[in-house]
Amino acid sequence: MARDAVVVVDMQEYFCRSPHAFMRFMAAIGGAEDHAWYVQRLAGLVIPNLIRLTEQARAHGDVVVVTEFGSRTSDGADLPPWARRHNEWAKTLVGEHMYLPLTDPAARTITELAPQHGDWVVARNSSGPLASTDVVPGLRGAGVRRVTVAGVATDVCVTGWTRELADAGFDVAVPEDACASPLRRGHESAMAAALVTFGTVVPTTAELTHEVSA
Repeated sequence: MARDAVVVVDMQEYFCRSPHAFMRFMAAIGGAEDHAWYVQRLAGLVIPNLIRLTEQARAHGDVVVVTEFGSRTSDGADLPPWARRHNEWAKTLVGEHMYLPLTDPAARTITELAPQHGDWVVARNSSGPLASTDVVPGLRGAGVRRVTVAGVATDVCVTGWTRELADAGFDVAVPEDACASPLRRGHESAMAAALVTFGTVVPTTAELTHEVSA
């Protein structure tokens, strides 16, 4: 029997809460206006919509995948070059690496979206799933054909997951109002180009009525 899946991308403490180096670094890069937009969008739109999407998915017996990004080594040496560069930039600007080891408590998904019994937790050190996880064969084995991808950051890991799942043969939907990037222009450009190319960009309401209307 065909099933759907919802992938909650990197809604981790250090990507979503202000005290951490990632948030401080992105605030310094983007400025106060972008930082306020990101924080308010997460609290008022992205988190509530992801809660609704995951609750519905569980109620219908669909697969919920919760992803967490970070290094498997304490110094981040196992990260791909782009992420190591980001770490060095952040260390210069705010005194700390922006990407945490997966063992750090702040690398866990925020409480509101914490994985529940039966959810899949996928830890990785790459922006998409193919380089460092076996989630694609897992989804195929579970009978999944259609995947909803949402979370942060829109222009990095949400795009990575969307592109790679689409290339792997899944029908991908991206609810625009359940995604965010620390830089608003990054979110908007990803929605206008990469995500509309590899997935179907929809409002959350369309995903919430998918099972009923299908």
